[in-house]
Amino acid sequence: MIHEVGIACTCRIEDVYSSTRDDGVDRTREPFCSRCGSDGFLFRSPVIVEGIFTSVRHQRNVLDAGNYLPGDATFSPPPNSPACSGTGRRVGTADKLTATWAEPIDEGQVLVRGSGSKAAAGGVLTELSDDEDRLWYEPAKAIWCEDEFGVVYESGADFELGPGKVIKWRGNQPPVGSKYSFKYEAFFEWIVWQPPGERVENGVNLGELVSLRKRHVALINESPFASSDTKASLQSRVTL
Repeated sequence: MIHEVGIACTCRIEDVYSSTRDDGVDRTREPFCSRCGSDGFLFRSPVIVEGIFTSVRHQRNVLDAGNYLPGDATFSPPPNSPACSGTGRRVGTADKLTATWAEPIDEGQVLVRGSGSKAAAGGVLTELSDDEDRLWYEPAKAIWCEDEFGVVYESGADFELGPGKVIKWRGNQPPVGSKYSFKYEAFFEWIVWQPPGERVENGVNLGELVSLRKRHVALINESPFASSDTKASLQSRVTL
């Protein structure tokens, strides 16, 4: 998997002392941050890590809001890894792990055509051109695309995928402002949503037990933003 260090974006201002001094100014959240795309986190320094990826829960969990969302997974480095000996990089809370294999994205994603350019028209910079929409994950292959009027669109003829988490329209397309459903195979990203558990037996470090949650569940982001990282492919960020 690809491991990236997660850090709080500067749009999450939580300086209590400064906030007290400046009457709350420095304890606010900036809603339109182009650095993190409104996620509130930045992910840096991608490297390939090896480990055991298990306990992927595919059952549906009903939440208080009435939504059903995919479950979680666990990851742990092998006991003989550099991370266990203290010489390798450890996985921490809010870090991101990206799968290097593609899987279908649940029931798909509903997008609004041209939402990025509509936001740009309102003075918000999204780094999306008029013919692009942002996806949750980097796509590997289109499965099905259909708009709210029942019109079906074909990959290659009507749109192309990437680079990065982008669908780019070049032919027949949904009207701007209309909704469309897009199901695709994606390279899932997982967020470390709680502090990793330490495992030591008879003085031997067995490695961390890392609890993971899919990014679009852990970081529910409905904004149309696309940062520079969003539009960079996996291959351009790290050597697979």
